[in-house]
Amino acid sequence: MRLARENPGWGYRRIHGELVGLGIKLAASTVWAILREAGIEPARRLETSWPEFLRRQAASVLECDFLTVDTLFLKRFYVLFFIELATRRVHLAGITANPDGRWVTQQARNLLMHLNDEGSIRGL
Repeated sequence: MRLARENPGWGYRRIHGELVGLGIKLAASTVWAILREAGIEPARRLETSWPEFLRRQAASVLECDFLTVDTLFLKRFYVLFFIELATRRVHLAGITANPDGRWVTQQARNLLMHLNDEGSIRGL
């Protein structure tokens, strides 16, 4: 009951998972029944709607991907780009013939420093 009161956004499955993590063995249906008997809706939701939740999350999410460019001389280049979901701004991070983990990590760091300097980072 305390978990339900202190965490109003948690449903019975989340509470069940937390209890199992603490070593308390019981069925999810037992948690559901206990909450139901106490007059607490077992599958409560937060005050915000699903679309509002997604909009809030999008404000702090960057997606990244590669595209390839093949040259006339059959050389392949990899283009790393990032997209801010909230604004749909695309940032070209870099172009290389041989991307590896270190290179990608450095490009991501460079972009975050640039966004921080711009003041456009919100929650990243």
